[in-house]
Amino acid sequence: MKQQINLYQPMLKKQKVVFSAVTMLQVGVFFLVMFSGIYFYQLSQISPYSMQLGKIDNEINQLATQIAQLKAKQNKGKSKLLENEIQKLTEQLNKRERISSILSSRNFGNANGFSALLESFARGHVSGTWLTDISISQGGAALGLKGKTLSSELVPLYIQQLADEESLDGSSFNTMEIARVETEDAESQINFYISTN
Repeated sequence: MKQQINLYQPMLKKQKVVFSAVTMLQVGVFFLVMFSGIYFYQLSQISPYSMQLGKIDNEINQLATQIAQLKAKQNKGKSKLLENEIQKLTEQLNKRERISSILSSRNFGNANGFSALLESFARGHVSGTWLTDISISQGGAALGLKGKTLSSELVPLYIQQLADEESLDGSSFNTMEIARVETEDAESQINFYISTN
């Protein structure tokens, strides 16, 4: 014996469960109450921090006001000591800048030192003359020689000897003074002075 069952009959189909409006309202109220409870719980946890944040904001505003007042006072009455210090440092800076510009221009006279000049004065020695004072300035560009001699004719000879020295190339003696000086023991002495000025 065989029996056929029709599975497409409405009574054998799975029925969809549809929530009623009351059930949906109850679920909605449940979630609303639950989320409200969570919100108010979190709010109660945060409220002390928000009060602290308000206090910190007030302190920041007070500090900003104090800073503005201090800046205004500072601009009105600058310290005399501070002004003097600024002026002193500015002068030092200007001096260092001048030194730097002089050194960077490399135009500061004799770069080989003065020993070559002194050697030239020694090599150019003429018997009967001796130097008592040597003046070197402007980096070796300006020279002055003071000395004594037994005879005034020896001074031009000494200058001629100096003209042959390599370290004195480009230097010319423009001033020459010769003077006879009487000493205490009734002897005469001849002083001379030559310079490039």
